[in-house]
Amino acid sequence: MVELKESITYAVIIAAAGQSKRFSSRKTVEHEEQFDSGVASAKKPYAKLQGKPIWLYSTEKFARRTDVKQIILVVSPEDVSWFRDYFAFDIDRLLLVVISGGLERVDSVQKALKIVRDDIDYVVVHDAARPCTTDQQITDVFNTAKRHGAAILATPIVGTVKSVESGVIKLTVPRAGLWEAQTPQVFRRQILLDAYATQKDDGAVPTDDAELVEKAGFNVSIVPADKSNLKITTQSDLSFAEAILANKK
Repeated sequence: MVELKESITYAVIIAAAGQSKRFSSRKTVEHEEQFDSGVASAKKPYAKLQGKPIWLYSTEKFARRTDVKQIILVVSPEDVSWFRDYFAFDIDRLLLVVISGGLERVDSVQKALKIVRDDIDYVVVHDAARPCTTDQQITDVFNTAKRHGAAILATPIVGTVKSVESGVIKLTVPRAGLWEAQTPQVFRRQILLDAYATQKDDGAVPTDDAELVEKAGFNVSIVPADKSNLKITTQSDLSFAEAILANKK
């Protein structure tokens, strides 16, 4: 159990450096015309949802919290200059730090970790493409991380899961105890630093930060969420996100 202090501080790393291959492979004219730069329309964090860029939804929620003292937004190296120029107003008003990412997600988070302020207690990692995360979900995962040191949002898997090779089912996987990881993922700063410091160069690329923390020997608590905290992956997800956001108004 982690000893609590009166004022806990957080740094939030917003991961927006992916190439969005599944999203951009089905671009529409509507999204092509949203920005002055052709590169932007092809990437999901920059696509507009109800008139606002996807990345801005969750970033604004974190920025409203008084316990969040630093927000680092990680974008692809080729987008940094354009992003800083195009979103200059939002960067200034939200006091964002914008940096370039690495080859893999873990590389991007590790780069952001290096500039997290020394006075920060907990580090939050969140997908820029999850615009529907609620204030309550953020509070719940923050509080659980404060009690246990590490916590993530997740939803239990309810459908039947198949292991497939070359289009053929090889195994039906028992779903008991299986959860789908989401973000935000929140870690005591030193836990995440230790996890990255002990990362093995074995060729296996971790799919999220919780996996690194698990492999380093730390327990990660689950905070139940639901599928409304979806991650935009394809163009068709935009309509689902719009419905979710409209329902939450």
